[in-house]
Amino acid sequence: MTDPKLLIEYQKKWVALTSDRSKVIDVGESFKDLASKIKNLKDKDIILTYVLPMDSYYSPLCRH
Repeated sequence: MTDPKLLIEYQKKWVALTSDRSKVIDVGESFKDLASKIKNLKDKDIILTYVLPMDSYYSPLCRH
């Protein structure tokens, strides 16, 4: 799990993280922006994720 303190400054942005989730490699305003920034990285073992605002949460729609 990623330390929330690491991501607090990247709220509402896309980030690329190292595979152990300990460091932010790059950041973008959109997925497309981030993808273009990291396309030439030699290390392809990275995690791309959107950082939600810290005062919100995500719950997928559940159906019975």
